Amino acid sequence: MRGMARTQPNPGKVTEKPHNHVGAESSDPPSAISTAVNNYEAPGDEALAIPSRLTLETPFRFDRGLSKRLRRREVNAKEAFTIRDASGTYFRASLKEYDDRGGVALPYERMDRSPEPTIDITLACAVLARQRMHFVMQKATELGVRRIVPLLTEHSVQSEGLAQEQAHAWAGHIARAARQCRRSSLPGLLPPMPLELFLASKVFSAVDRCLFMDDRSERVSPDANPPKRIILIAGPEGGFSDAERAKLASKAQPWVLGGRILRAETAVVVGLTAIQMKWGDFAS
Repeated sequence: MRGMARTQPNPGKVTEKPHNHVGAESSDPPSAISTAVNNYEAPGDEALAIPSRLTLETPFRFDRGLSKRLRRREVNAKEAFTIRDASGTYFRASLKEYDDRGGVALPYERMDRSPEPTIDITLACAVLARQRMHFVMQKATELGVRRIVPLLTEHSVQSEGLAQEQAHAWAGHIARAARQCRRSSLPGLLPPMPLELFLASKVFSAVDRCLFMDDRSERVSPDANPPKRIILIAGPEGGFSDAERAKLASKAQPWVLGGRILRAETAVVVGLTAIQMKWGDFAS
């Protein structure tokens, strides 16, 4: 598969407008593009924790700092959240109330396993049309991604189309997905950026492995040594252009998962699941 799938035109859907290419051919300087999309950025947040031991069915107070972090997760009174106590044990707790000093919650379930990801995964995904990035944000969060980077590629939605794709709602989808899967941390959402800027960014510092999903390369098995930090790059419908594939080849290893052409959002889920099965949360 290419990082994302090829699809045939559907006469029942509105035809997308032609894309302006991003990269060497773009008339917009990278700094202008980055500034224009900065408002879609949302910083990540580590797992919620309290510096004392928790006891089931015994209420505990939390401070205003934790209150602010709970509100970022859109947790309201009578709703549940996941928190780690001083012993390192994770609990499910019910929020009783917010007040001027923070609030009160009640731990009601001790979790046998940590809900937090065991490896540091960055998903860099080309911006998909028809609001399918909402799905990508949700599933990437559930599958333990630490940060998400929306990419502007030759065949992706461009910066001027982000408002139509409801990019302002991406952070909310991440927060709600974290609550649904009982995750305590929040993955970071970086501002959409051109592929070449991402390849030159600090995200690549100290990374152990970088894979890009591709259906036009020879099948190569990734090194079996378990990575601590990994980047998965997924392209748009139609895949990466030849020029983009050449840039990726110097930075990342092509990853061919099969002979079928998957939908773009399906390829993301398959790629992240394969990483978790091989090296992460689902590894035997």
